[in-house]
This record gives sequence, C-alpha cells and structure tokens, in this order.
Amino acid sequence: MNSLATAGLGISGAIVGVPLAAVAYGVQASGPVRIPERWWLGGAARPSVVIATAVCAGVAAAIVGAVMPPTVGLVFYALFAVIGVGLAIIDLRCRRLPHCLTGALWTSSGLYFAVAALSNGEIGPLGRAAAAGIATVTGMLVIALSLPGQLGLGDVAFAGAITFNLGWLSWSAAGLGLFTGLILHSVFAATLKHWRAGYALTPMGPALMVGWLLTVALGWHAFVLTV
Repeated sequence: MNSLATAGLGISGAIVGVPLAAVAYGVQASGPVRIPERWWLGGAARPSVVIATAVCAGVAAAIVGAVMPPTVGLVFYALFAVIGVGLAIIDLRCRRLPHCLTGALWTSSGLYFAVAALSNGEIGPLGRAAAAGIATVTGMLVIALSLPGQLGLGDVAFAGAITFNLGWLSWSAAGLGLFTGLILHSVFAATLKHWRAGYALTPMGPALMVGWLLTVALGWHAFVLTV
C-alpha cells in the first residue's frame, strides 16, 4: 500500500469534490451542464452536501491510490473515480447521466491507454479495452431500444466507459465490474420497490460506480498489467 499516494489522492479528491458538488447539484433533469456561480464554494449546494460530496470523492480517489502502483495511470484512474462519484450523485438527483461527463471518462481513459500503448509498443490491452467498451455499449443499446424507458442512453454510455476502463486490466475485470454493478442495481431496485410501493425507476449510475470501485479495490492485484 502506497500511503503517500493514498493520502495525496484522497486530499486532492476531496478538494475537487467541492466544485464537483456545485456541478452535480446544479444539473437539471434536462438542458446543458454548466459550471455554476461560486463553484469554488460548492455553488448552490448546502454546506453539508458539499462536505459529503467531498468526502465521497476523496474516499474514492484514496481507494484507488491505496491499491494501484504509483504510475501515471494512477492519476487517470483516480480521475475516473472522482468523476464517477459526480455522475452517481447526478443520477440519484435527477435520473440523468450527462453525456459530457460520461464522455470525459471515455476520453481521459482513452488518452492514457493510447499513450501507454504507444510508449511500450503493446496494443493488446488497448484493443481489449476498446472491444470491451464497444461490446457493452452495443449490448446495452439493444436492450435500451428493445425496452424503452427501462434503460437510458446515459446508462449505456456510463456502463461502456466502465468496461472500457476496466478492460485495460483484463477481460475478467471488465466483466466483474459490469456484472457487479448490474447485480447491485437489481438489489437496489428490488429493495426500493419493497419499501416504496409503485417505485418503478431506480437510477443505475450509483450501482455501476460501486461495481467499478469494488473491482478496482478488490481485484487490482489479480488484474493489473505491467504497463
């Protein structure tokens, strides 16, 4: 365990969590995602909400720092963790996963994977990551089109970003992350329907994010590649 990386990323994640709270609590059910006024203080979010968001972002980033080796990739995986926390909050609030944020996950992961592949001359992990992400998007898009209203395009994009990111490690990591997220979502949905009769729609983003984080935290040493 790299205590320095854990502490550094935890503190950095918590700091970024403040403007993250401003964005997450400024997003509406529709319309563009904008950086709100006083974003450096959390925008319109209540102080308690800002603190909670900062803690969640810090913990997620610290977990990544605790299990991953201190390489360049560590920064990109921590970034994925922090943005993922923001997406989970937005999905809980307004049942939406903005494409600009899911796109940021695809872009940041892709840039790191491409640079790493070019640096060491090994394109296998990049190809596997791309195949995992594309396969997930294709499969879930078919489900979304077949069952309108049950699965949003934001869910499709977020799930694809997760398997794309974990696919860099291995097929097993991509499969475990997606499978865990879907199982958790099923459990959350069943629990909510039991507690709240008539509750039909459960946001998938939080479960997918937890599945990603659990896979990184519990399976990193089993899946990690020497890149």
